[in-house]
Amino acid sequence: MVNQTFGYVYAAQGKYDQAIPYFEKALQADALPNAGHFGLMYSLAQLYAGQEKHERTVELMLEYLKYQCDPPPQAYIALGSSYASLNRYNEALPYVRKAIEKAGNDAQESWYLLELAIYFEQKDFSSASRLLTAMVAKWPDKLKYWEMLSGAFQEQQKDLDSLAALMVAYRKGLMYEAPKDQVEKKILNVVRMNIFGEVPFVAGSILEKEIAAGRVEASEKNLTLLLNAWTQAREFDRAVATIDRLAPMKPDGELYLQKAQLLAEKSDWQGTIEAARQAIEKGSLKKPGGAYLLIGIAANEMEDWQQALDALREARKYDESTRRQAADWIKFVEDRMAVARG
Repeated sequence: MVNQTFGYVYAAQGKYDQAIPYFEKALQADALPNAGHFGLMYSLAQLYAGQEKHERTVELMLEYLKYQCDPPPQAYIALGSSYASLNRYNEALPYVRKAIEKAGNDAQESWYLLELAIYFEQKDFSSASRLLTAMVAKWPDKLKYWEMLSGAFQEQQKDLDSLAALMVAYRKGLMYEAPKDQVEKKILNVVRMNIFGEVPFVAGSILEKEIAAGRVEASEKNLTLLLNAWTQAREFDRAVATIDRLAPMKPDGELYLQKAQLLAEKSDWQGTIEAARQAIEKGSLKKPGGAYLLIGIAANEMEDWQQALDALREARKYDESTRRQAADWIKFVEDRMAVARG
């Protein structure tokens, strides 16, 4: 009893290094009733864990559990935690699981996180995603668990499941609750994952909404991403509207040329000509002949033969591929002119 008393006195003062030897002596004396003996063993194990002496914690907790008919879940988690601290994950896992199972609805969040950490250490992403599915059901408003679930699915090449998890978090508005400097980054990640997942319309809708709301900056980079989304979704009107915002930020006329190509897809021939001329006027085109070729094709569709021929003859001054196409179109236009004249 004397050793136990001294141990408790030192422990109460936070002098754990001095308390531990007295508790060890009390245990070795084996003079306490069973309840006191094993209660002391449990307390001593916790002290060792606090001192990061996990080998001794494991020894004591294994001995403790051997003689307990109905140990509390905290005992299992104490043993599991010490095994995990020793990187003995296979031995830790059964005890952590047992603690969570035994505690039921009272299982602490930190216990789930310990089990999850073990799965990630073992690169067992299948088990991690199973556990995270339970965690997002239990804590549905915690963004980090949805993001971790998405990441676990991604590690398994389950890209649609990964995207679905992230979309739930987005639709719940959880990303807006992130630190202000992280909100844009998280939203852009959702956008990119939708593009990667071949859902460009959703990507464009999200990004357009978030730019309008001011949560994502209308920067050159972000507008380029928006343009890519609308182009892939074949939402040409929206793509053209995005180009009108983005093109003035660029030093060259390439985007106006892209606008001309999109308008040609819609058979908007007058719009095609105007956009192609904007591209030429702004300059620094990689293939300026392509802009003249588009003007020629569009003018031909409008039966403006002279404008078509002028543009196509200009197109012949550039690269070999454009020259060949322009020559073919010139012949075609001249044939149409001849037919029209009778």
